[in-house]
Formats: sequence, structure tokens, C-alpha cells
Amino acid sequence: MTKKIIGAEDIRWDLSDLFTSLEDTRIQETFERTAAQAGIFEEKYKGRIAELDSPALLTAFQTIEAIVADLYRLSEYSSLLYAIDITDDQIKAFELRVREQGTQVNNRLLFFDLEMGCLSEAQVQTHLSCKELQSYHYYLRRKQETAKYDLSEKEERLANLKDLTGVNAFKNLYEEYTTAFSFEFELDGKKQTMTGEELRALRQHEKPKVRRTAMKIFLAAYQEHNLVISNVFNNVIKDYNIERQLRGYAHPISVQNVHNDLTDEAVNALHAATTESYTLVQRYYRLKSEMLNMPDMTLADIYAPLPQTGKTYTFAEARDIVLKAFQGFDQDFYTKAKTMFAEKRVDAPVLPNKRGGAFCSSSVPELKPYVMLNFLGRLRDVSTMAHELGHAIHAMYSMEQTLFNFHSILPLAETASVFSEMILTEYLLQQEQDIFIKKSLLAGKLEEIFATSHRQNMFSRFERQIHGTITERLMSSTEFCDTYRKELGLMFGESVRIPDEFVWEWAAIPHMVAVPFYVYAYNFANLLVMALVQQYQEEGRAFIPKLKRLLSLGSVAGPTEITAVVGADINHPEFWKKGFQYIERLLQELETLVQQEKKRENMQGK
Repeated sequence: MTKKIIGAEDIRWDLSDLFTSLEDTRIQETFERTAAQAGIFEEKYKGRIAELDSPALLTAFQTIEAIVADLYRLSEYSSLLYAIDITDDQIKAFELRVREQGTQVNNRLLFFDLEMGCLSEAQVQTHLSCKELQSYHYYLRRKQETAKYDLSEKEERLANLKDLTGVNAFKNLYEEYTTAFSFEFELDGKKQTMTGEELRALRQHEKPKVRRTAMKIFLAAYQEHNLVISNVFNNVIKDYNIERQLRGYAHPISVQNVHNDLTDEAVNALHAATTESYTLVQRYYRLKSEMLNMPDMTLADIYAPLPQTGKTYTFAEARDIVLKAFQGFDQDFYTKAKTMFAEKRVDAPVLPNKRGGAFCSSSVPELKPYVMLNFLGRLRDVSTMAHELGHAIHAMYSMEQTLFNFHSILPLAETASVFSEMILTEYLLQQEQDIFIKKSLLAGKLEEIFATSHRQNMFSRFERQIHGTITERLMSSTEFCDTYRKELGLMFGESVRIPDEFVWEWAAIPHMVAVPFYVYAYNFANLLVMALVQQYQEEGRAFIPKLKRLLSLGSVAGPTEITAVVGADINHPEFWKKGFQYIERLLQELETLVQQEKKRENMQGK
């Protein structure tokens, strides 16, 4: 299928809400304004935060938000430009300048956060009693709880400055280095140069040889460059744990847990429950092996299309399907998603120098978000579109918050996105009558769930082990591979064969470098949403206003308080069981269809 047929090549975003071009005079004005205002703020407030009454503190909050908002606009513009052309030297220079400006300004504002953490309990209670400061109550409480992890202002400044050429430089190296990989591949008798995104998409090709060869070539590149990649992993993780220990976090994962406002015990329970449910993964892939009539199914085949279901979609078809699904759920969801297309806030084509994957970017409450896709016309791409538009809808609901509370807490950041995928799946299952396509829809959804929950759980377990080792000593690439092989074996059991090249897959997981322990948030959100879908099916439309309220809260409260809005108790094991019940329901539905097909074939045979 050519790009002409896919129809995504002309779907490009318009970033003029941020800036019109790199030559836009507002860019230099913004650089100058943020630097000047940060200096004025520092001069006015440094050493005086404890002296401020509540109205004066409110003014300080609003002033710092205005400064940071300018930085966010610059950062979003540079990151969006870079995402669609990672090779442009002018864009890379601009992005570096933005990062440097951000570090300088943040260093001048550091004292505010540190001094807020030093307020007495009585001072905090006084501010908490002020109605005008209500939007900042959660921040005030959290600063009291997390101040013990702060370093001195001098140490914090030094860490920020050294990160520019230290750990952040390693992270940037990894992204630029691996995104630049190109792959020679022969498909349908024609040699082609492919990106990693295009090559990995061949996991859904109907021919086993194509799938297996594509993944072998893809992972071979990471094995070939293992010296660089192993060094990046070792240094990023070593730096992370040196700082973690200096700050006093108990365990490597505790840094992210504290940031997410979740206890170590709650996250441990999440890992344990998901690991215990690996039997669902193995049960599904044994069933898929049967559906494909492929007793020697490998990891390269786990996303293989089912027979007679090689359906593809143009971009316009995918957009219309997603919008209709949203409209069937709620008119406001539909309107918000439609706005993203109408206002050219989506970038869709696959391009040689474009970053792989998909994301939604939001900066400040005053601006609507942007969505980047790499649309190839697969059902998975339709689901990805719904997922990223869900993020956009979430951001638009939380626009009522101030900048301090606009961006969702990480464990809840995937709530609207995964829920939107579920809306799409339920819509497609209701619309579709063809048993083969229904099987494909169910299989696709189960595979997405396993990828977003169980696979991320596997990554997080892998991270825990390598962080534990690297805290003490550096690891060889062989040790990375051996550790990863064991985790693959635990998740898949005997349900699929694990080819040797897959032991290098860890090297292709950017989240482990970019944000250590980020990945468990996907699992948390996925199980949360599946439990909420179960709740929605029990309560009907009465559930929708509660969901909207949850999405509108941003980070104005902790995850326990926010999820309580919909009646969820994330600290109770029974709530999480609803998520696994949803998976079980989908799996049973698929098993029933397979049995019905077998009976029909037997009847025809007689």
C-alpha cells in the first residue's frame, strides 16, 4: 500500500499558535523576557517566601507560572520541530538553546521550591485555609511531604547545569543515534530503505518470513551498536542512582513512586498482580497459535494478522471511524477530537527523518495540544489515533486548571487515552458482523492490552533488576541480554518461541533511558481504565460526567483523591481485579468465536 492510498502525507500540523518559524521575532523576545523576569522574581522573593502572607504567596505563584509558561511554549515548539526532523542542524541548535535557557531560568527559580519545602506546619496550615490558594493546596501539602528529598540550592543548581552535558547528553545521544538507524529490506522483490518504525510495522505482515526477517534485521542493528547503547544505559542508570542515593530515596523505583504520589507497597502490588496474570498472556498466545495454525509461533509473530483480516484504512477512514466512536460515547468527546483535525493540530505521515511512534504534546492551559502520528493504515494505527486523541481530550478538559495543576499526574496521564481506545474497540465490535474481523478486533485489543500492561510490567521488572546491579557496578551487554531473556521467558512461558535476537530488545526501549520507571504508569493506567470500563458498563451514561470531572482535575490532587471522583479505590485489591476481569471477558469472547467457527467447519465437513 502506497502513501498515496494511505492519505496521511498532507496531514501536517500548524504550529503558529506557538511560533510561526525559527525566524519569528517573538522567539528572541521570549528568551529575553523569561531571563529578565526570572532575575526580577529572584531578586524580589529569594529568602522571603516564609514572610509572605497568603495573598502575597498567590501573587508569587501567578508570577512564576507566567515565567514558566513562556519556557513551556519555547520547549514545546522546539520539541515538535525536532520530532518531525531529527537531522536538521538548525532545529537541533535551537532545541539546545531552549534547554540551556530552561536550565538557567529554572536555576534562578529553584529557591522558590526549596523555600516552600521549609515552611513550618503552622505556615502551611494558614495557607491551606486561604480559599484563593485552593488551586495550590495539593502542591503545598506535597512540598511538605517531599522536602526531605531536596538538596541545597547550590547542589540543585550544580546538578541542573551538569545534566546538560552529562545525563541529558547521554539521553539525547541515544535518541539521535537510534532514530538515525536505517534498514535495507527486500519486500515483494524490491529492495527498500526503511525506518525502524516501518520495519517494526512488518510484524503485522501476513508472511512469517517477512515478519521474522524484519525483526532480525531491526534487532541486529541494536546488537551491532551495543557498545554505545550499553554505555548509555549504564551511565544514565548510574547517574540516576547516584543522585537517588544522595537525595535519600529508599529504592531506585521510589523516585518515580514519590513523584507519582504512590507508595512502594502499592506499586509492588501492581507488579505482583500483573506478573501473576501472565497466565492470561500465555493462554491467549496458545489460542493465537491455534488460530494461525502455527505451532512454531515466535515472538516475531505475536502481532501477525489473522487469516482473512488484512484490512487497511486510509487516514480519512480512520479519522471518521474514531470520531463516530467518540460521538457514540459522548458529544463533547467528539467535538474536542474533531477540533484537533479542523485546527491542523495533527501530524500524520511517516517520513525518513521523523521520530518514530506517536505522542500528544501539551504545554500551557491556554493552548490546545498537538498530536504526532506515524500513520501506516493498520488497525493498530487507528487505535493509536484514538489513543493520542484521548490524551488531547484529557488536556482540553484540564484547561480549567492553572499551569501548576494542568499536566496530569503520571499514573493518571494515560486514563483518557486508554479509555478512548476502549471506546473505539466497543464501537467496532458492535458495528462489525463478520466473524473473522470480530476475531481480529478482539485479538488486536488483547494484544494492545498485553503490550500496554504485561509488556510494560516486564520492562519495569527488568529495570528493577538492572538498576539494582548498576547501583553496585556496571553491567555488560551480555548481562543485560541474560536478564532480559529471563523476563521474556517468565511472561510468555512456552506459548511462543523466543528467537536469539530478541534478547537485544531491551536496547530498543527508549523510556528506560528517557525516564527510568516511567513504563509502569502504562500498566497502572491500563488496568485502571479497564476497571473503569467495567464500571461504565455497570453504571451506563451516569458514569460519563464523573469521568469528565476526573479528567478536568489535572494534578490538583493526588491519584487516590482524583480516582475517588468516579468511586474508585485504587488502594483496594478488589478494584484492580476488575481490570483483569475485563481481559478475561475479552479472551472468553474470542475463545467462544473460535469454538463457533470450529463447530461450523465440522458441520460443513459432515
